[in-house]
Amino acid sequence: MPQGQFTIQEQVERQLQKLTPQQLLTARLVELSVVELEDRVKTEGYDNVALEEGHDGEDDRNDDVDVANEDIQQNDREDGQDDYAYSEDDIPVYTPSTGRNYEETMPIGDTKSFIEDLKRQIYDFNITPKQQELIEYLIGTLDDRGFIDRPLASIADDLLFHFNIDADLAEVEEAMKILQQFEPAGIGARNLQECLIIQLDRKLENCSDEVRKARLLLERDIIQNHFDVLQHQHIEQLVKLTQASPEQVAKAIEGIRKLNPRPGLALSESADERAQTIEPDFIIETTPDGLISVELNNGEVPELRVSRSYEHQLQQYQKHADKMTRAQQDAFEYTRKKVEGAKLFIEAIKQRQHTLYSTMKAIVKLQKDFILTQDESLLRPMRLVDVAELTGQDISTVSRVRKGKYALIDGQLYALDFFFLRTRTNADGETLEHKIIKERIREIIDQEDKSKPIPDQKIVELLLAENHNISRRTVAKYRSEMGILSTSERRRV
Repeated sequence: MPQGQFTIQEQVERQLQKLTPQQLLTARLVELSVVELEDRVKTEGYDNVALEEGHDGEDDRNDDVDVANEDIQQNDREDGQDDYAYSEDDIPVYTPSTGRNYEETMPIGDTKSFIEDLKRQIYDFNITPKQQELIEYLIGTLDDRGFIDRPLASIADDLLFHFNIDADLAEVEEAMKILQQFEPAGIGARNLQECLIIQLDRKLENCSDEVRKARLLLERDIIQNHFDVLQHQHIEQLVKLTQASPEQVAKAIEGIRKLNPRPGLALSESADERAQTIEPDFIIETTPDGLISVELNNGEVPELRVSRSYEHQLQQYQKHADKMTRAQQDAFEYTRKKVEGAKLFIEAIKQRQHTLYSTMKAIVKLQKDFILTQDESLLRPMRLVDVAELTGQDISTVSRVRKGKYALIDGQLYALDFFFLRTRTNADGETLEHKIIKERIREIIDQEDKSKPIPDQKIVELLLAENHNISRRTVAKYRSEMGILSTSERRRV
């Protein structure tokens, strides 16, 4: 055998968990909003002749689904408590037995068109069908900054477990790199540093002026190699590290400030401030004595059942299975698939309703004080895992329920994402919601003596006295995100 040519056979044992068709269908339905579900049910009705609308009576209860939560609420009434790891005594909740249609008009981000625009850009690249699937999934994971804030390995696992898409880490990373070539520049980055580098690389590609190119290269060097120093605004240290003049460093920082730290802003804020109509997925009402009503909105989704005529046909074929002709066997197989498909779809709808309802009740339990008052200061830090533990569901399931869903609380509309806020941990391991900390920083600065601005370290000490244990670097970061000048800059103003 020639040198350098050899073959290695290696046996690797991997344990893969594949979802059943029922689980896959349920997972897909859980992701849908009530409006999307209406369309999905209509499509399924067109495609499957064994799926019918209507309800024949009590005898049909096992085959029917009442999407007004009849099955869910029946269990609550019979057991005296629900199945979501907490009792009714913990939080007063009653559930109406009938559903209603709601529409609420409010200005929201033009999210749909922004995502559609990203998906349209896929066709500008020569990619494989699998890469297209991966990129579309990554687009769906973008946070409100336009970042991919989950580890790529976790995304690869989710693709395999929930969608049977076997993609290794290198394939997911390659898909991410393609997404990072989309407009606006910086979309698909994993953090702010990568986002800014992507934008500078794009500028460098189109730069022919040597003077401007030199400045862009300095900006990139600062972000790539001295990002921590930049965030602390240590100008003199940057001068030493880059061996550039103070004037050059100052111009570079000015250029960096003009970059876009949130390329996905259109995901959360409207580009043209148009008012769109939203139909909430949940309706929540409170009473003065502290009762909270949780209702799953049915929209125009009808009750569903398996066609009695098709079930009867199936039974007749089965009675004469040994005497069927080839044509009858084909007809039997067609009927069997349609009946089983209808049952599968009905059961998936039931499970979807149960999953959404139990998830919303868990959110209500965790955010009870806010629900009763709508006072944002009472909004407690809440993670996906907190709801998952309360409901007994997977974190990925809770994430699917959260995305694209809305709750109408005493006439005020909230995206479910609103309840899941970024958190950090203090010295005692207690989670603290960064929005509250930001607001506290703003309050401290607003109340300061303008002739003697409060330095970031003093703000750290004031927050520590309130049991908010964060670093000076974090204070500077939050202050910068809110557009508040540094101490020296505020003094000059």
